[in-house]
Amino acid sequence: MFDVVIGIWGLIWVLNIAGFAWVTYDVVKNQKLMPESERLVWIFMAFLFGSFVALVYAISIKLNGKYEEVELEENEKEEVKVW
Repeated sequence: MFDVVIGIWGLIWVLNIAGFAWVTYDVVKNQKLMPESERLVWIFMAFLFGSFVALVYAISIKLNGKYEEVELEENEKEEVKVW
């Protein structure tokens, strides 16, 4: 019984570290348009609450595409010509 409890806590611990690492990496590398203060809040909250915050971050930021950079279409790129 004790081994099962230790195994569950170990799994929770690993998931929390993975959640913290993923949120930190994504905030630093991919979210260029996110304000610096919001970046710090996400990283701090991920440090405290791990996988729960990673789930909230994935739903609120990643799925909504809140800070995604908009790519210009090929037609828009070709319209600008320098003579």
